[in-house]
Amino acid sequence: MMRLILTGKRWHYCWLLFLCMAVLQPAAFGQGQAVKGKVQDSKGVPLPGVTVVVKGTDKGTSTNTDGQFSLPQAKQGDVLVFSYIGFANKEVAVTGASELNVVMTEADNKLNEVVVVGYGTQKKVNLTGSVAVVEGKELTKRQVGSTSLALQGTAPGVSVRQQSGVPGGDGGGISIRGVGSINAGSNPLILVDNVEMSLDAVDPNSIESISVLKDAAASAIYGSRAANGVILITTKRGSEGVKVNLSSYVAVQQPTDLPEKVNALDHMKLWDVAQVNSGLPAAFTKQIEEYERLGPDNFARFNTDWKDLVLTNNGLMHNHNINVSAGTEKIKVFASGGYLDQNGLTANTGFKRTDLRFNTDVSLSKRLTASMDLVLNNSERTWPGNSSPTAIIRYMLGMPATAPGRFDTGEWGEGWSNSNPAAQAEDGGFDKYITNSRIISGTLTYRPIDDLELLANYSSNRATSRNRRLQGQYDIYVPDLANNKLDFARPWPNFNAIFDNFDESQRDLVRLQGTYSKALGSHNVKLLTGFSAESFSASNIDAFRQNLISEDFPYLSAGDATGQSLGGGEYEFSMASVYSRINYDYDERYLLELNGRFDASSRFIKENWWELFPSVSAGWRISNESFWDNISNVVNEAKLRVSYGALGNQNVGSYYPTYTSYAKGTPYNYYFNNAINSGYALTTAANPNIQWERSIILDAGLDLALLNNRLSVTADFFKRDIDNMLQLDLIPAYVGLNAPYVNLGKMTNKGWELSLGWKDAVGDLTYQVTGNVSDVKNEIVDLGGREYIAGSRITKEGYAYNSYYGYIAEGLFQSEDEIASAPLHYANTKPGDIRYRDINGDDKIDANDRAVLGNYFPRYEYSLNLSAQYKGFDVTAFFQGVGKMDNYLSGTGTQPFYSASFQGSIYEHQKDYWTPENRDAAFPRLTANSITNNYVTSSFWMRESSFLRLKNVVLGYTIPKSLTDKIKVGSARFYVSGQNLFTWSNYFPGFDPEQRDTGGEFYPIMTTYTTGFNLSF
Repeated sequence: MMRLILTGKRWHYCWLLFLCMAVLQPAAFGQGQAVKGKVQDSKGVPLPGVTVVVKGTDKGTSTNTDGQFSLPQAKQGDVLVFSYIGFANKEVAVTGASELNVVMTEADNKLNEVVVVGYGTQKKVNLTGSVAVVEGKELTKRQVGSTSLALQGTAPGVSVRQQSGVPGGDGGGISIRGVGSINAGSNPLILVDNVEMSLDAVDPNSIESISVLKDAAASAIYGSRAANGVILITTKRGSEGVKVNLSSYVAVQQPTDLPEKVNALDHMKLWDVAQVNSGLPAAFTKQIEEYERLGPDNFARFNTDWKDLVLTNNGLMHNHNINVSAGTEKIKVFASGGYLDQNGLTANTGFKRTDLRFNTDVSLSKRLTASMDLVLNNSERTWPGNSSPTAIIRYMLGMPATAPGRFDTGEWGEGWSNSNPAAQAEDGGFDKYITNSRIISGTLTYRPIDDLELLANYSSNRATSRNRRLQGQYDIYVPDLANNKLDFARPWPNFNAIFDNFDESQRDLVRLQGTYSKALGSHNVKLLTGFSAESFSASNIDAFRQNLISEDFPYLSAGDATGQSLGGGEYEFSMASVYSRINYDYDERYLLELNGRFDASSRFIKENWWELFPSVSAGWRISNESFWDNISNVVNEAKLRVSYGALGNQNVGSYYPTYTSYAKGTPYNYYFNNAINSGYALTTAANPNIQWERSIILDAGLDLALLNNRLSVTADFFKRDIDNMLQLDLIPAYVGLNAPYVNLGKMTNKGWELSLGWKDAVGDLTYQVTGNVSDVKNEIVDLGGREYIAGSRITKEGYAYNSYYGYIAEGLFQSEDEIASAPLHYANTKPGDIRYRDINGDDKIDANDRAVLGNYFPRYEYSLNLSAQYKGFDVTAFFQGVGKMDNYLSGTGTQPFYSASFQGSIYEHQKDYWTPENRDAAFPRLTANSITNNYVTSSFWMRESSFLRLKNVVLGYTIPKSLTDKIKVGSARFYVSGQNLFTWSNYFPGFDPEQRDTGGEFYPIMTTYTTGFNLSF
């Protein structure tokens, strides 16, 4: 072709070619000209790493360190999408311009979020209190049976400790910045859309966000209800159009750890060692010889695998949720339904929960709106009727392998002393606890003028529960060795019985509130004031009968009236409150907030009803000052905060603490006029002068956003003094009455928190890193010189509340000479026993030598959240741990052969016991249970139970939109995850360091493997 054009008389074709190229130049540009440009922020600072993609394609690039980019393949009319962490996405159409100059605006700045606070919302940029915010989408990344566990590690200063994995009871205990009271409760106030309810009763898929109010400035608007912090949960609401989301997962569970028990032969050999060490004859000489010669046969000689016999359930858990958002301009509805079914490890152990939520918003007129929320919740917890799952697992862990469990023909053996945990789980009856709750909440909001909002709200939370327990009997068989057959021995327990309990409660709340906002130039003022009245009432009735005609009729009418019991009670409580908050800021630079709440509680006498709880806080947005401009491209946002305020507490265990109480019953009956008359007795002393417990909280904080908002920093220092504490006083035993409540003492919690977050993108890869660390130290400052000792615990001035109390161990005695030269210990002390310190120097060891050994409060709690997204893939890893924490183990956890005779067994790790040949042993010499020298409370059995745990890992994949569009699905994501996967700790082998003071009796925390999907339409 080229040859034809350039030869002969056809030279004029060259002009034709050039003419065509000139005419088609715009089209040629659209096919291959590189589009270049520069991206910067609103202050003209270049943005490196901005993702630039041709909309609807996978063609893209990213900006260099100077914010410049070049995209070779782009057509005129294409739309370029610019995305960058911390900024709003921007779309720019390709035109004939030679170079694009793109300015991106900040959007995803955490300081500019609108967050939920007490009775309203605020821009986080203007917050002066300490508030942590957790988005609902963060909670659903970890699929757990209890929502409280999803909160673990998400906010510094918020401690969530799981103590059990039992279905329906695997939620975490929550504390905010330490323990807030000795006797007036330490749980935070949990409000779901301003209605008090359990966090674990809320499906995470329904949650929009969670705000944790940690200091007095943030929570003082709730007054006495907020002494231990506040957790505000906001659920999702409807929007225009129709959206449907479906979530489902299936999980299998297994224990994180369990101690390994010795087999039958080792058990007998080690028991004989313990017998001899205790001055008793060996008990199993003949049996040991028979076992070694003949082996076990599960008839005359047993080697029962109690784990295999007891842990028969599969631990399967599945959860399903569907939520629908639908609405028009006038009415919007959000509806959600969820179902959870969780099996335990033992037979007849499980938990089921069904919850329904309907949130409705109606625009009645331009200035009048209404909302109505309805929440229905049903749960059913199933346990064996003869014993709890926790006790069954305890028996399983302690039961020796020599005890008969189940014969090959299916009959139950007697275990030890008729305690057969497998039989108790499988054939021991049932224990069903069914709870139904109904919450109704209605709100009217009227705006007579643009700056004024008036609100009226009523909510009612009604709950009923019924607990029916059949204590069933199972048949025990014993071998008849002479005739080589099994004989029926007895039913166990001695009688069957039915227990029936019914509880009902209702909490009603009325709230009237007004909010006025006004902007005058650079001055912004917001005034909120309101009134609330709350009432709570509850009643219960319980009954018992035994010797049922048949266990097929587990009803009270089928039982014997002999020995029956019937009881019940009723109580009520009420509060009234007036509250107010004033917010002021100048140019969003200088911030001031005043809070106050005037509370009254029926727990006190009329003269002490009312108490005022005020707070003040201030903030300075340094980054809004003109002198900050020089470093604003490095430190984008900076704010200093300080707050000081008071909170109250009246939540003691009794609803009537100022009144004396009486009891009736057989012990108080008296004989008069030739007849036995019902008697009453005063049982509790009264103190009508008790008043509000108070917490005074100081907080200072710093919020930073750096490096184009990719790095966020939040730091807080706090100190909380709890004064005028409500606690039970010490009175002499000869008084014959229970102790009254008094206002006595002072306790303090002080510490710090630090949260660091990083968000960035590298090409198609976006990633986030969030680290939290906090420290809280608790101390009893004043008890009026008193000491409260309860077993192995002490509450004493200068130490943490409820500290461990016992002897200080100084290793093991190695010889008789050491014992002779040491202070007098127990009379039967031998080499291999624990040596204790003589604290008072009286040359003998007794109760006066006990000391404070430590406490269980976690120090240096930390967490690390890692997440990344690449095209359709996403991965999340969550680590959580404690840097310092004391933990005490007792019972079967420390003492081989715990309980009478050899009812208990011994664990594999306890084989490292002292002998003359093993002087560096980890454990004392073996002894029978009758010798307790080594098992009094002492530091020997304390361990530093700090740990690091890989709490959760999730790997997900979202199907490309081009494929989901074909099947009319908005989005589809599939994932696999693991919970409690690995733990690094130096705690006792087989025991979970997160569980506290188990005494060898615990239901293990579970490792969970999950697969599931999320669909939206």
